[in-house]
Amino acid sequence: MKYSRQQLAAQYQNLLADIYQGCAEPSPAVLPPEMQIQSWWASGLLPLHGVCQNGDNVRILERGRWNRLPGPDFTHAEIELSGTRLRGDIEIDPRAQDWEAHGHGANPAFDNVVLHVVLTPPPLGWYTRTSQHKEVPIMYLPPEAWQEATGTSKRNDDTLPRCRKPLAEMNAAAIERLLRAAAAYRQEQKRKRFHHRLRDAGEAQAWYEAWATTLGYSANKEAMRMLAMRVPLRELSAESEALLLGTAGFLKPVLPEQTAPEARSYHRRVWDAWWLQKERYALSPGRELPWCKAPARPLNHPQRRVAALAASASKWNKLQSLFSTAGAAELKKLLSCISHPFWDTHYTLTAAPMRNKASLIGLQRINDFLVNHVYVYDESPAAWESYLHCNSASMPHETMRTAQLLFGERPELHQLLRKAYAQQALLQIDADFCACNICMDCAFPAQLCQWAH
Repeated sequence: MKYSRQQLAAQYQNLLADIYQGCAEPSPAVLPPEMQIQSWWASGLLPLHGVCQNGDNVRILERGRWNRLPGPDFTHAEIELSGTRLRGDIEIDPRAQDWEAHGHGANPAFDNVVLHVVLTPPPLGWYTRTSQHKEVPIMYLPPEAWQEATGTSKRNDDTLPRCRKPLAEMNAAAIERLLRAAAAYRQEQKRKRFHHRLRDAGEAQAWYEAWATTLGYSANKEAMRMLAMRVPLRELSAESEALLLGTAGFLKPVLPEQTAPEARSYHRRVWDAWWLQKERYALSPGRELPWCKAPARPLNHPQRRVAALAASASKWNKLQSLFSTAGAAELKKLLSCISHPFWDTHYTLTAAPMRNKASLIGLQRINDFLVNHVYVYDESPAAWESYLHCNSASMPHETMRTAQLLFGERPELHQLLRKAYAQQALLQIDADFCACNICMDCAFPAQLCQWAH
């Protein structure tokens, strides 16, 4: 029997409920970095209501402006605390104790904070205070209030022993059904988050952030998404390169002496435009975007990815009209043709020129955008079929390792995992079951095999 995407997603969701019902609750999730939590708040993904530690009900009427300067994380916010409206600032921390650890309690700049949002329960007897010894209400967001909304895994301890081939007896047809269901469920969760952001920020901005995320690869996808939020699409102009490169922190007043003449010329033009906007867009120390500094292919350097985002933004109206399954072929063609006179031949502002030109946006980035966004947000049956037929350009080592830990070393896995949907499915299964060792606490293998048949 052939199932639709919605049916498969519902089946997987029911499977999750059945298995977790018979298992011990997973231990608390690893807390995300503070910058990530701020990004979720700015995106509207975190709840806008709750109960403070003293029992007062709180409702967020205005989330505030994400601060670029030293001081509270969000300014010009408005809340309703047990029926009383308060305007002021909001501070967000993983733990309530971070308030004192960061010195906020002695800093007058935080005296206007009206709400302290945290992801762990405050210690017994703890209260957040300003330099004037005024108590600040604390709103604790439990894991169930943010994990699903932000797509965060339930897992918390990757040091636990991983299972060994619990599904080795599952036949190829059952494996394929399981993977399709997990992929469909993953798509539904992504689509919910996208529609939430679409309602909050508008269609153009939501797609712009999705494209920025794709350009960042896995290492810098969050930094690229945050950059797209810090410099929203509506604020871009002919000087989009200057705004994006400058806000990203990649523009310095003076380049090293050995820099090539063409780089100096390009830098001078961009810097002159950035200098006029620097006061408005520059991020203060401590608020810099979390770029990954780990070694990567030179073509994937974050500077070049930001330049690709700027070049894409100049063609946004045309691009956005093609964000559907029907427009996929034309979208590939248009994105492949995007170029830049400087970045086509340079990895960074200071690197020596390349010997040959290189595409600013490669085919793999385009395919990843289709798989992770375009086919996901298109609800037509054609989008699901196109998604199922997409091949992946690479086979990540961790993907194959997860598959072998689950199903054993089987020859059919190599062919199946060439499909992009299968790789996405394994990410979902790993997050839902494997990394928190569900199969060590319940009848996971038997339940899963029975379901798949």
